[in-house]
Amino acid sequence: MGLIGFNNVFSANVNNNLLDSLIEFFDYELLKKGNYFNSSLGETSPRGYDYSKLKLSSSEHYDSGAAWEGFRSNWVWQSGLTPDGMTPPLVGTNDTIPGISGVYVDSTFYPSTTTGAYKHKVDYFNGRVIFDNAISTDSTVQVEHSYKYINILYASNLPYIREIQYRTMDKSSFFNDNDKGDYEIPAEMRIQLPAIAIEIVPSRTLRPMELGNVAQKFIQTDVLFHCLAEDAMTRNKLVDIVSLQADNTATMLDSDEIAASGAFPLDYQGIPVSGALRYPDLCSQYGQGGIRLLNPRVQGMDMLNSNLYGGIVRITTEVIK
Repeated sequence: MGLIGFNNVFSANVNNNLLDSLIEFFDYELLKKGNYFNSSLGETSPRGYDYSKLKLSSSEHYDSGAAWEGFRSNWVWQSGLTPDGMTPPLVGTNDTIPGISGVYVDSTFYPSTTTGAYKHKVDYFNGRVIFDNAISTDSTVQVEHSYKYINILYASNLPYIREIQYRTMDKSSFFNDNDKGDYEIPAEMRIQLPAIAIEIVPSRTLRPMELGNVAQKFIQTDVLFHCLAEDAMTRNKLVDIVSLQADNTATMLDSDEIAASGAFPLDYQGIPVSGALRYPDLCSQYGQGGIRLLNPRVQGMDMLNSNLYGGIVRITTEVIK
């Protein structure tokens, strides 16, 4: 019969499709449960700092004055979310340029469709606005936006070369410090809490669907959810969120088909493509069955230091391949 279960050696196959699908599932479904905060124009923190005001980015990839970043990364670009009792995320209605509706420079509003000197795009992963042409570094740049509270990450995004950033929910003077402090570390190198980091672990069992059919199998794979927070109460909530998904079902996405169709919602810069597909749209067009979440086990609840609390939930996933 030859090798079975995959089309070619470059296929994403089970592990990678499973991981991508769980990331998208938890990220979007948490948004539906209100996993965001809105930063309205001029809204101030308890210390009196403007949540909507951006600072010059410390990234060396951009000319000075071209990139401006917020105090929190991972901004919301998805529209159509209406959690019960909450104001929807601050995003526009232009499907061609999904996400925030525009940017204020020195109190003048420039919509996302602006051309010329203030034409810009938005890197939602890193929470920053990037102007096509650098503007004056003395400018006041503000954006009405929404940022995600719990960050859903690939566990591979937690290497030692990244810095866990604490106390990011209350904007303070640290945000405005120049040439020092953790905000001078490029946004790509920072992990903001709380976060759930997901990884596949080396545990796999298979059983046939029926006698005589070797092509289709039930595949069970264990997945670890690393729940990280700055306090024990929030860590406990994250552990509950994950472990309570026992017997729930997510959709398995076909990452190869999404890539081949050019349908990834965000490009390599974290910028939404025109007509970007939300998770339900991806499921409708590129779903390939279900993922059952089985037998959650809490494996550890630790205080790693005075500012970092962790918990691990192990879940067995089951798919048909």
